[in-house]
Amino acid sequence: MNILASDSLAGRRTGEPGCEKAARYIASEFKRIGLVPLDSAKSYFQYYEFSEKTFDSTKKTKTKAANVIGFLPGNDKNALNEVVIIGAHYDHLGMGGMFALDTVKAIHYGADDNASGTIGVLELAEYYAKHQKALRRGLIFICFSGEEEGLFGSINYAKNPYMPLEKTQAMINMDMIGRLKDSVLIVEGMGSSPYWKQLMDSLTHDNFVMRYKPDGVGPSDHSSFYRKNIPVLFYFTGLHKDYHKATDTKDKINYDGEVQVLDLVRRSVDAIQSKPDRITFTIVPEDTTKKVGTFRVYVGGVPDYGYDGEGLKISDVTAGSPADKAGLKAEDIVVKFADINIKNIYDYTGALGKFKPDDVVDFQVKRGKEVLTIPVKLGKRGEGAH
Repeated sequence: MNILASDSLAGRRTGEPGCEKAARYIASEFKRIGLVPLDSAKSYFQYYEFSEKTFDSTKKTKTKAANVIGFLPGNDKNALNEVVIIGAHYDHLGMGGMFALDTVKAIHYGADDNASGTIGVLELAEYYAKHQKALRRGLIFICFSGEEEGLFGSINYAKNPYMPLEKTQAMINMDMIGRLKDSVLIVEGMGSSPYWKQLMDSLTHDNFVMRYKPDGVGPSDHSSFYRKNIPVLFYFTGLHKDYHKATDTKDKINYDGEVQVLDLVRRSVDAIQSKPDRITFTIVPEDTTKKVGTFRVYVGGVPDYGYDGEGLKISDVTAGSPADKAGLKAEDIVVKFADINIKNIYDYTGALGKFKPDDVVDFQVKRGKEVLTIPVKLGKRGEGAH
């Protein structure tokens, strides 16, 4: 964390020197740990290019980027070339910009998003390197770049895998696992295989309040593998008021909580890689995340991803945001947005896509026993961040 969320890496924006430094650091750790490069050139880097021009006209037509990939082979001759992918993205927002949720031009450290998950990959790689003889299937460890701009790194790997995707048992993704609060751990992707419920029921997790979500598609790299018919699990400790802001710093990481999360991830990987038969993939019926669209507006209420009730619960409100100015508060539950009923976060994000900055929208919220209607003037995402 001291390296990945440091000043010297300048927020690890994909295509910039700080992100390249982070990639070299991760590769050096893979080498120290004893992971094997899978590239024919014996390199840990999988290079690719993507275009940022579609969302930022000031950017280059092509941005060069790299995933960092290392491998530990398995030992069962009956499962040769079968692998489990353990991944996390290592890039972040650099000095801010259009994806930031604040307006300051400063280092966006991304300690939770996603130095926390990257460290998780390194910790698990080190553990399994020491216990490699017990591996039935091989493990591919991937640190993706280009996630913040649109999952470009994981999309590239899914299109150009180093080992056949049909031999991939599962993909395990860790994104923002460093802010465990009230013991709530969210596991998404549960609908991508009927085995996942059996697995989670078999694991001891008394120290967590588990929140299971069926969705295989979501705003992180597991989506790229789910779309290729691979069972996925996504571990996540939830959003917070520092999300996509310069204040996502290493001093706010719940290190003890991350250790607990990684212990559960490790035990799930143990079961997945050693399972005698292949894990069955299933498509999530009417995958709710398909409702999520792109949107330009900014509200400033931080969703509570651990909330299981009807509506969208706000866990925190960003100071000075449209939500704050309008009088929305933490613990409010949004049940209606304009004339759209809100049953979950996907209804809410879908509704946001129907409006534009400066529109005034009535939020109907439950606050304790009261139901209030609060008009909110919508802001613009990343306004002033450049």
